[in-house]
Order: sequence, then C-alpha cells, then structure tokens
Amino acid sequence: MNDIFKYPDTNSSRAGITDLNTKFEGQKIAIIGLGGTGSYILDLISKTNIMEIHLYDGDEFQVHNAFRAPGAAGSDEFGTTSNVLKVEYYSKIYSKMRHGIVTHPTFVTENNIHEFSKYNFVFISVDKNTARDFITKSLLELKIPFIDVGMGMQRHENKLLGTIRVTVGTYQNNTHLKNRIGAEEIIENQYSTNIQIAELNCLNATLAVIRWKKIFGFYQDLKGEYNNLYFINTGKIINEDFADL
Repeated sequence: MNDIFKYPDTNSSRAGITDLNTKFEGQKIAIIGLGGTGSYILDLISKTNIMEIHLYDGDEFQVHNAFRAPGAAGSDEFGTTSNVLKVEYYSKIYSKMRHGIVTHPTFVTENNIHEFSKYNFVFISVDKNTARDFITKSLLELKIPFIDVGMGMQRHENKLLGTIRVTVGTYQNNTHLKNRIGAEEIIENQYSTNIQIAELNCLNATLAVIRWKKIFGFYQDLKGEYNNLYFINTGKIINEDFADL
C-alpha cells in the first residue's frame, strides 16, 4: 500500500497506470486560496500521491462557499455558526483519505512568502490582482513554478457569459505574464464581481490540474501552452504562449 493514502489506490491499479503516478512522488504542493476553484483543485490533486499538500487561506468557511465547493457541507459547518476556517474544513475532509494535508490559516504576505521556496509547485486561486501580482512575482524570484487561475463572469440580460483562464508561470518562461495577469484592481475586472458557479469553478480547476499533470509528464503534451482560455458562449478553448518542448 502507498503510505500516502489511508487505503489502497485500487483505481490506478485497475487502470494499469500505477507507474505513471510515481511521477508525483515526493512533491510538496501549495494551494493559495480555497474558494470555489481552489477547493476543486484540492479535490483533484488529493487523489494523486503527492507527499504534502499545503493549504493557505485565512477566511472562514461560510454558507456561500458551500454552494460552490466539492461535496455537501452540513449546516453546522458554516463559519457563521462555528467559525471554522476553510483550511480546517477541507483538511478534515481530505485527511480521511490521505496523509500530508498541511494547514496554514493565513493569507500570503511578505511575512510568509519565503515558505514557498520549499514547494515543488504552487496553485494560485485568489480574487485580488494586487495579491496575484505580488505572489507570482515572488514565486518567480524563488524559482518556483505555478499555475494561476481566474474567472471573468458577467450577466447579459438573462444569461451569463464569461471566460475561464489558466496561466502557467516558470522561472524559465514568464514574459507572457504581464499580458495575462493584472497588477492592479480595476473597475473592469469582472472577477471582482464574484459571480462564480460550481461547474465553472470545477472546470477551471480541472483545466489547471490537467496542465500541471502535463508539466510533470503524466499526460502527453504536444503544444506546451502556458495560457488557456475557455469562452463559455462559444465553447472554444484557445491555447497561447507556447514554450519550447
């Protein structure tokens, strides 16, 4: 039995891909932000044999979070009644399945950004451009690769439309970031309207995790794109900012 999990991974053995899962062995991954998309990222990567998953978020788990999170929360688990932090809520759930869930009940600032030098990869799921800009620039200085996710939604008459974004950044390839990740809070920033729907959060996370698995050789990668955009109203996925493979 793989000692990362608390019971055997019979799914991988049945599919004959146990050897591919070894590509993630020993990794320490951090997730910054456990809102809708960040929580789905956790759900997906928790099923891999990563050694440690570090969760960073200083917010409480509240009612609105339950409607865009994996699974189903009980009414006694909302922050409004029990003051449960998101990191604590999700750690309790996923620690039932695996070891290595490490909680950091705080936001990422200049005081703790140095901690990220020990991680192999970071997922960024935050809703403020100023925080995103600080985190991405700091990770580049630390030479830690990352994926930043974003969702821009708006209501047009009686329908929703918008875009889902997944952006990779590495020390070797990062010149595209200035055109993909905003540095300031601007009124046109649609993500700040906070329209989020569970299936879109899930899709945003899924695209991010697939990209991460491509980077580490789990999936075949013929393009090496560093930016993905999914447009809801057309169903198109645009791949941009290609790296040399």
